Amino acid sequence: MKYLSIIYALFFLGCSSISPISTKSKEYAGSVPKSYIDRLDFHGEELIVVPDMGNYYYVHKNGKKMLALTYKGTADKFSEGLARTKVEGKIGFFNKNLEMVLQPVYDFAFPFYKGKAEICTGCKESPVDGTMMLDGGTWKKIDRSGLIIE
Repeated sequence: MKYLSIIYALFFLGCSSISPISTKSKEYAGSVPKSYIDRLDFHGEELIVVPDMGNYYYVHKNGKKMLALTYKGTADKFSEGLARTKVEGKIGFFNKNLEMVLQPVYDFAFPFYKGKAEICTGCKESPVDGTMMLDGGTWKKIDRSGLIIE
């Protein structure tokens, strides 16, 4: 019983330390209290990734936060200055200032490469042999402004 109490206490202490990141409203962007920012180790960087209940948030020293798309158990990496977020099932892109650059309107999007990102509208995720695959939809390429170029 003693060990159960310790595990229980550690669980709730751990949860209280992450509660400033996520909220019950599933807010994907916003701010983090200064008292929480002061406890984070930024390792001399302006921006760090903070895990929170299966999600990852980019947190800026100024207190801004942005939900990152989770890919292979980690936060989406920045590619050409942009990273992806997933909001209500749609993918969008944000910059290192944690500003939404391309609104989450795509059913899927690959990271930017050489100034272009491949996006899909109308595609659905389907399980195939235990792996989620994309099925159907229309694939196009966009530039950094969201303009369809191919």
